[in-house]
Amino acid sequence: MDPLRIGETIKIKRIQKRITQTNLAKKLKISQTHLSNAENGRVMLSLKALLKLRDIFECTLDELVDPDRFEKKKERVIKIQTRTLQRVALGRCLRCISKAGRKRYTKITGQD
Repeated sequence: MDPLRIGETIKIKRIQKRITQTNLAKKLKISQTHLSNAENGRVMLSLKALLKLRDIFECTLDELVDPDRFEKKKERVIKIQTRTLQRVALGRCLRCISKAGRKRYTKITGQD
């Protein structure tokens, strides 16, 4: 767990939610200075504060404390989903082709 990386993630998520440091610090019941220090990697927030952040940002704790690992896991899931969709699409195409082939065969030969 890299405090600087965690702090960057907190700052990014705070800005995305359009919450000021002051307002977020009030929600976490810590000082604005302490939050600033956490965002800059000088201190670590308590587990209690991280759990509150998880709820405020609507994310997982993994996303907050280990964003690199979370991103890699998310990329793997996306790759698996993409491969699955490709297989489904290929299967549908093959079914369409085989139906068209059967129709053509029936039309030419008069047999099923």
